[in-house]
Order: sequence, then structure tokens, then C-alpha cells
Amino acid sequence: MKLFLSLLLILSPFLTVFGQEVQITLGPDEIGENQTWTITVTVHNDRLKSYDDFPEIKGFRKLRQFRQSTTSIVKGQTSSSESVVMRYEPMQQSTINVLSFAMKVNDKSVSVAGKNVKVGPAQQQQDPDPFKSFFDRSSAAGETEFVDIKEDAFLALTTSKDQVYVGEGFDATLSFFVSHDNQAPLQFYELEKQLPGIVRKIRPTNCREQNFNIVYIDGFNIENIDGDSVRINDRDYTQYRIYQATFFPLNADPINFPIVGLEMIKYKVAKHPSFTGQNRKEDFKKFFTNAKTVNVIEY
Repeated sequence: MKLFLSLLLILSPFLTVFGQEVQITLGPDEIGENQTWTITVTVHNDRLKSYDDFPEIKGFRKLRQFRQSTTSIVKGQTSSSESVVMRYEPMQQSTINVLSFAMKVNDKSVSVAGKNVKVGPAQQQQDPDPFKSFFDRSSAAGETEFVDIKEDAFLALTTSKDQVYVGEGFDATLSFFVSHDNQAPLQFYELEKQLPGIVRKIRPTNCREQNFNIVYIDGFNIENIDGDSVRINDRDYTQYRIYQATFFPLNADPINFPIVGLEMIKYKVAKHPSFTGQNRKEDFKKFFTNAKTVNVIEY
């Protein structure tokens, strides 16, 4: 929640349509070349069921999307909202003309007026952009003394059921979880090379599979990994679903999911950061799941 609110604070005034049910929020009029610009789609008191692709903007490079669900209770009245945020990275210092565009949100067409966004010199940020720290690959030359920050993240394979009947379906999901309090810069690394081997280990031999096509798809191509805000043991995390499938056991043998590992880029950070020097250094860390068993019983 803190992560999402900090993002909202930097957004410029938004466009509201359909009686406050749908909002499309454009980012600020000015940013530094080391900052990201955003477009946010929010649906109030309903599910965000579908939305068109975010527009391509000349002068910006699309990064990744982030999803957020919130529920508020004020004076006994409950309201909820779901949002998706697309982040854009400027390619250089310039004035970028964001053209007017339309998006279909929950089968309703929403028109958005364009604007100019001035991209100026790099800005020193007091509160680092949490998305940029997770995904940004850039680094500058300079500092040579680096330290390793303990990450607040983990890899997990979860199942929707711990016990099923023969032929009964259950979901298995491989996700990477990052705490909203995480300070260690992390980044996915060569998923298209790692996933085939991981999925071969995950797939039970005694099950029929129905793939969700979240990230892992035929040919091992990788789609965007959208993050969803979840709460685990009273702490807020972003969950990045890497692979998900429904399995239907063919016999009563237990379904054993082994330990699998995912290698991530984990940056070391400069002990004495400078505005112009190299402030982080690429390193690697492998995250592992716990083994998991789903028991199967006959009818």
C-alpha cells in the first residue's frame, strides 16, 4: 500500500470519465531523464476485467505494468478499486508529445487528451522509484566500493489445494514475491533460457495439464510479467507470477513438486553513492522454492 500511495503522490491531475467509475491518470508535465512517466487506469467499485494495450509513445520506451487492488472503509461505507500502471522510460532529454488516445476499459471506450511532457536533466531522488530499483538495467561509471543489501524477496511454488481426488483439478503457481519494503535492486534474468528446465521439473508425470499461458508459453517465449499486490502475514508484497497451470491427477499417486531455483540479477550498491559515478554493480543470486506435495485420493 505504501508503495502504491507513493506512486500516486507524483501523478498529475487525472481525467475522470463515466461518473468516477473509471479514471485514466497521466503522469506529470516534467520529469528528469532518470525518472519514469506513467499512465494509470483505475476502476472503482468494480473489477478491472479488461483493457486495451497502453499506447506506444514516441520518445518513451515501455517498461512494465503494475497492478494494485485496494479496499477502503470510511464511515461504514466500503469502496474498492483496481488499477494497472504502465511505466514509460524517456530515451533522451526532450519535449515528448503524448498524442490523444483512446482505450477500451471493461468494454467501455475512454478518450484521453494528450499533453507535452518535458524531459530534463537527471534528478536526484530522495525516495527511489521502487519499480526502477527492481527493473532498471542502467548503471553509470564511477564508484568502485560496493555492498550487498539483504533482499526481502522469495520464490515460491503454491497450490490451490493440498489434497484432491483422482481427476480433480488444482492450480499450481510459481511466483516471485518482492516485499514493498525491499531495498535490494533485483531484476529478472534470461527467463526464456531458465524456464524450460524449471517447467520440466515442475510438471508431474501422473497429471494432465492445462496451461494458463501467463509467462511460459509454447516455444518458451516470455510475455510481460505483471505484478499484483498481495498481503502475506500482515506484510505487503508484489507477486510476479512466472508460471501457472491446472493439473488433473490420473491416479492416486502423490504429486511431488521438487525444489526448483531461479537465478536473478541482484545488484550490489555503492557504499558511497555519487550522482555521476557508478552506483551499483551487477551480481547474481539464485532463489529456491520449498518442495511441495499434493495428496491424491480415490473417490
